[in-house]
Order: sequence, then C-alpha cells, then structure tokens
Amino acid sequence: MAESDPKHLKITLSNRESAARSKAKKALHESELEDKVETLETQIDILTAELKLEKVITILLVTRGRMTADDECVQFRIRLHAGEAHARLREDLIQQLNGEVRRLIEEASVQREEMSRLREEVSEYRRRESERMNANMLDQLNINQQFQEKPQQTNYNFE
Repeated sequence: MAESDPKHLKITLSNRESAARSKAKKALHESELEDKVETLETQIDILTAELKLEKVITILLVTRGRMTADDECVQFRIRLHAGEAHARLREDLIQQLNGEVRRLIEEASVQREEMSRLREEVSEYRRRESERMNANMLDQLNINQQFQEKPQQTNYNFE
C-alpha cells in the first residue's frame, strides 16, 4: 500500500520522525531529572554532614562553658575538613556532569546521523517513486500515440 500511496508513506515517515524526536526529548528530560536528583542527594549529604559537625561543635562548646584557643583551632579544623569534603564532592559532581554532557553530545550526534540517513532514504524513495510515475506516464503516452497512429478501420458490409 505504501508504494501506491506516497502521501501515506510521507505521513508515516513524518510520524516516525516525530516519535523519534519525542523519545529523544523524553530521554533527555529523564536524564536531566536524574542529574538533578543526584545533585540534590549530594547536597543533602553535604548539608547533613555539616549539620552533624555543627551539632558536635555546639555540644563541645556548651560542655566546656567557654572556648579556648585550642577549641577555636579544633572548630576551624573541623570546618576546614568539612569544606574540603564539600569541595571534593562538588568536583566529583562536576566530573559526573561533564561526563553526562559528553554522553548527551555523542547521543545527539548519533541521532543527527540517523536523521540524515532517514532523510536520504526518503529522498531515494521519492526519486524512485518519481521515476516509476514518469515511466508509467511515458508508457501511457506511448499507448495513446500507438492508438492514434493506427488507421481506423471501417467495415462496410454491403450485403
């Protein structure tokens, strides 16, 4: 049926391309949501660790009654370590995001190549369909010319 109805084929191919675009958009959106979830989970972990450190520091300060120079040093070291851990987590997250960006770029490239291939297939199909239609029209023209060239025979019966 597709060969006899090029409009139907065009609609079908258009629908397939649209479905492919929708699928790619959905996958990209899901990936972005997963990245956001991962980022938020990382931030929750960091904030939880910082909160625990702050609680420990507060407990230490309250139990001692007053802060000495050594206490200040301990507090700064704890904050320094928390900051370093935070920086490491941020660097890891950036590396993960960069890897995801590279993967998405590669995926987009593959999809562009696939779209190009599909466009070439459609063009080839249209060209073949046009050639077939031209051949049919030429055959019909030849038949018409042959019919016109034949002398019309008249049979007169005088019996």
